[in-house]
Amino acid sequence: MSRARLTRRLATSVIAVFAVASMAFGLSACGPLARIPAAELPEGLSARVQQGRLDIEAHRLVVRIENGGDEPVTVERLEVDSPTLAPGMVRSDPFEVGPGDALQIRLPLSASECGDGSTVPDPEATILLEVAVPSGRASGELTADDPHGTLARVANADCLAESVERVAAIEMPEHLRTTGTGAEQRAFIDVEVVPAASDADADAAGSFVIDRVYGTTLLNAEGGVDWPLGTEVAVGGDPLTITLPVRPARCDAHAIADDKRGTILPFEIRTADGREGRLDRSSGDALKAELYAYYGERCGLE
Repeated sequence: MSRARLTRRLATSVIAVFAVASMAFGLSACGPLARIPAAELPEGLSARVQQGRLDIEAHRLVVRIENGGDEPVTVERLEVDSPTLAPGMVRSDPFEVGPGDALQIRLPLSASECGDGSTVPDPEATILLEVAVPSGRASGELTADDPHGTLARVANADCLAESVERVAAIEMPEHLRTTGTGAEQRAFIDVEVVPAASDADADAAGSFVIDRVYGTTLLNAEGGVDWPLGTEVAVGGDPLTITLPVRPARCDAHAIADDKRGTILPFEIRTADGREGRLDRSSGDALKAELYAYYGERCGLE
């Protein structure tokens, strides 16, 4: 074989290999994040999931990325992968975490994966990352710490709400009902419970029991702290009103000024399909304002 023909064959082979490699790189760049071990990521990166009080109400998940390494890391893409959450929790806006620093990223929670309740997926999260460092780029995954059981709590609350909503709607009133004035004023929150209509396709046996409503940092029951109920609700039943006589949990102007969740009532509920826990119901703007005004009037605050 002549030297010219050999040179052409070698050049053709090199071009073909380069083309295949380029196609593979292009496909991986367009597809989902590769599941690469954490060893591929810069040393010292760790992840944690959590929620603050305001995050619970806003239905957000906090992902805390900590950089224990010696060089800055730019996270170009972050994705939360969990068997208890639907896909789609992605942040593609880059952010930098300096050495010895940490940053909290807030993501809207996707829907919880509830299934039929017979099997409960493990409440864990894997954080998939694409990062850039001074020496180049890398991608990989981190198993997130969950020291406060955030994922289990989110899944339980969402799936409990799903079971309850199949049976009935629990609705806070638009306005507070009051009698009297000043220190003698009394107030009542009239919660409406509207069962779903029964039909051939519905689970006619669907039901739940509201065991109690818990007091809050701002509001307690007139005769104690909580409101014990034991009220059963079933599909196809008649609408009912649950009246909660309320009083200030304490008379302190700072309680209103610092309030975060004092007008959110936690309902303790057990469902016929085996779920149980607390289901929060928030006060609307008008009801919240009236509760604050009632608190101030009954306590004699100016």
